[in-house]
Amino acid sequence: MERRWLTIREAAEYLGLSVKGCYDMAAAGKLPAARVGRLVRVDLRALEADLEAQVQGTPAAVRGRGRGK
Repeated sequence: MERRWLTIREAAEYLGLSVKGCYDMAAAGKLPAARVGRLVRVDLRALEADLEAQVQGTPAAVRGRGRGK
């Protein structure tokens, strides 16, 4: 069975972001996360669905033109 919940550190590594950036995104509601006591966990399935929706919603001519590219 696949793990569904990631720690903030694991989510940061998965996304290539800083741990602080992921905490900030979770606090702002931009990352599908939930508090479990004092711990923060990121929902992997929801995160992948959000990323896929962003890719699907991006015109092909623009895709791949991130910062610095």
